[in-house]
Amino acid sequence: MDEADSGKRSGPKKNAAAFQPFWVNGWNILRPSGRAAKTGIMTPEMAKSFEQLKAASDEKFEGAIDFCLSSKISVVALAEDGYPKRLLEISSPPCTLFLWGDTSLLDAQKTFSIVGAREANDAGREFAYDTARQLAGAGFTIVSGGAKGIDTMAHRGALDAMGKTIAVMGTGFSNFYPEENRALFEEIRKKGLLVSEHLPNFHGDRISFLQRNRITSGLSDALLFCASERLGSGTATQLKIAHAQKKRIFCPAMDMGIAPNIGIQDAIVEYKAKPVRNAGEIIGALGSMKMAQYASLQGC
Repeated sequence: MDEADSGKRSGPKKNAAAFQPFWVNGWNILRPSGRAAKTGIMTPEMAKSFEQLKAASDEKFEGAIDFCLSSKISVVALAEDGYPKRLLEISSPPCTLFLWGDTSLLDAQKTFSIVGAREANDAGREFAYDTARQLAGAGFTIVSGGAKGIDTMAHRGALDAMGKTIAVMGTGFSNFYPEENRALFEEIRKKGLLVSEHLPNFHGDRISFLQRNRITSGLSDALLFCASERLGSGTATQLKIAHAQKKRIFCPAMDMGIAPNIGIQDAIVEYKAKPVRNAGEIIGALGSMKMAQYASLQGC
């Protein structure tokens, strides 16, 4: 394969290697280095076009940085000390993170993701809410994606327990999505943490919403997969990523009346997800797993 062909197949790791931190008004952001064209990520013509585009976008870019400054949004780059340790362990960690709220939650001792279908039935929504509320009450920081349905109920359960929650967004902070969750995002900003890898003025797209999944599970010790269509749906992408990251995966028991549940059945078969009925079973399973890991380290 020649260099031109390899450039066409560049992925997040190769892209990240071609970018380096720089400071703008005191903020560590990322810009393309001269390596971009050399690695094949950009041809010389593409690099030239990129610079033209960047020049035309400077005003918007600087406006976004001003928004971060005025709104007390933290920006941390991959090479900085404040970058979350859990994300350093995943494949293709975000080059830059925008953080709005309590940044100490990034390294919380116990974190747990709850994700699932936007159109889950009442049983699924109630299960997500109750599980999040109980886990948050037990000291877990609940991580989800801020979407309608299961995500919303997970965040709401954690907040109602006076616990902590992290919302990982596929947009920038100036473009909350879904708009109907604006009040929820504002509450999370004040009581928890909003996370994005995008500039505040970014509107989001299908790819960005899929890419956030690696952050959601990457920040978590384990994941509850609630209500999903068959594997291959957008929600199920999160399951595949969590499995690749070697996260412990849980799902509701099949006889609990939660729908859609075809994806849950697939999760049990394909990814050995553990069926549970309540937060207590999750806590017990995680405790047993930690004890087994400790025994292994001790050579027992």
